[in-house]
Amino acid sequence: MQSGFRKRRSTTDQLIRLETFVREAFIQKQHAVAVFFDLDKAYDTTWKYGIMQDLFNAGLRGRLPLFIQGFLQNRQFCVRLGYHKSDLFD
Repeated sequence: MQSGFRKRRSTTDQLIRLETFVREAFIQKQHAVAVFFDLDKAYDTTWKYGIMQDLFNAGLRGRLPLFIQGFLQNRQFCVRLGYHKSDLFD
C-alpha cells in the first residue's frame, strides 16, 4: 500500500500494517513476503544488475528474484496528484 505524501499517513502506519500482515501469516502458518522500493530520486540511477547480484549473494532464490527482475525491467511511471497526471518516465 503506497501512502507517501498522503495526509494523515506516516511510516508508523506502514510499519503497523506490515506487522499485522506478518502476524496474520504466522498465525495461519503461511509465508509473508514484502518488497520495498524507495523511488525518491535514486531509481533512475540504480544499477539494476547490482540489485539482482546482491539478492543472489544474499541467498534469495526461486520465483521472487524473477518477479523483482521483471519489475526492474522496462518500467515506466508517472505521478498523480489529485486529478492531474505527469508524463510517463522510463
